[in-house]
Amino acid sequence: MPKYRIAYAKIDLARFLSHLEVLRALNRALRRSGLPLAYTEGFNPHPKVSFGPSLGVGVAGLNEYFDLELEQAVPLKQSLDRLGRQLPQGLVAKGMAALPPFASGLSRVIDCAWYRVALPPQAVPDGRLRLLKDLRESAEPWLRKRQKDGKVFDVKRGILEDRIVQRPQGGVLDLLVKVGEGEVPLRLVLEALWEKLGEAEPPLPAMVTRVGLYRLRGGQLVTPLGETRGLWEE
Repeated sequence: MPKYRIAYAKIDLARFLSHLEVLRALNRALRRSGLPLAYTEGFNPHPKVSFGPSLGVGVAGLNEYFDLELEQAVPLKQSLDRLGRQLPQGLVAKGMAALPPFASGLSRVIDCAWYRVALPPQAVPDGRLRLLKDLRESAEPWLRKRQKDGKVFDVKRGILEDRIVQRPQGGVLDLLVKVGEGEVPLRLVLEALWEKLGEAEPPLPAMVTRVGLYRLRGGQLVTPLGETRGLWEE
């Protein structure tokens, strides 16, 4: 049976949906789209769909992905349009590609994520830049404990690249972080960074956007749709 990979965005008010609510909305839209969905067997059959890494409530995602199995091949543009018409506001169908036989699943083609975080306006720009320089060059680990299970992470090991961008409306912090093996929970990364900035609280989820999901190869980023990007290239 043919398999497809679909890119979508979770923006505007939809950013406040939980991961489970997003999955339900996408599954409803798939059923209503009229696409020839392939279903699992058993007493409770459901569409053969697998999703990429979850997003926290409040965090927007500009390029999210899921894989879909169909009963027969379909035209890409028309099928994407059909799906898009069934999605609720804030979930946007962006792209669709046919997968070759035995293509790797999303968990094997994603190993990093680009997050963009709005910086507090009161933070001093030079201080922010020194923070990132210290993070890269210091030999000391930045240890943070996850409250739910007590597991300790070295925040520095979870960050691959970082930068500050100054804009007229305020600065942003871009982070390229590991996904899967070696991943550090984003909340712990932000807590550690904001602690170094001297801020009382880490940024709210609504201040965070996941720009994209990638596989890092030879200094370049490859999207799950096979598109190559340079670092920080949108």
